[in-house]
Amino acid sequence: MPLELWLSFCLASLLIIASPGPAVALLVTTGVNRGRRAALAMLPGFFLGDLLAMTLSFAGVGALLMASAELFQLFKWLGAAYLLYLGIKMWRESGQLGELAPTDTDIRLGTAKAFLVTALNPKSLAFFMAFMPQFVAPSQPLLPQLAILFSTFLVLGVLSDLAFTFLATSGGRMLSARLRRILHRTGAGSLIGASALVAAMRRP
Repeated sequence: MPLELWLSFCLASLLIIASPGPAVALLVTTGVNRGRRAALAMLPGFFLGDLLAMTLSFAGVGALLMASAELFQLFKWLGAAYLLYLGIKMWRESGQLGELAPTDTDIRLGTAKAFLVTALNPKSLAFFMAFMPQFVAPSQPLLPQLAILFSTFLVLGVLSDLAFTFLATSGGRMLSARLRRILHRTGAGSLIGASALVAAMRRP
């Protein structure tokens, strides 16, 4: 694909990826309160969730989701319910942060939790359907361009997640228990707010 088109895609992707959302809130809160190991365990989940959303969008599932009111409602309420569950769970945890040292089970579940946050968000499918075709050159073969766009977005996403992880875990050591509790509840509130936004979402 043309180099200038790819560079434009990189810039647009960086601006989108760096924007705070439920995934960033979950990652930062986990990093501050449970440590670097627990936060890093979430990165494969975010990666696989984005990869699945991109693949389904271009495989036609995203268009089917936007066309079927029943399927869209089912997917939307599943995503909203999961975000609400995570938000309430995190809010309850805020009163016992001193007891939140991650167990091996927590580490294993981190990947699944991050994957579900990304994969159950209908906005992801709608976003990739609307965003990526703008950077496809009609005069060039489609599949090689999709491979470039997919891999670029995923690599930038991993680098962004790593940056958030190291910033959160490095800065988290300097925070008092009270500030950590406030941050934890802020992250919980962000997830609950994201749940409400997903629930209110309408088909494009």
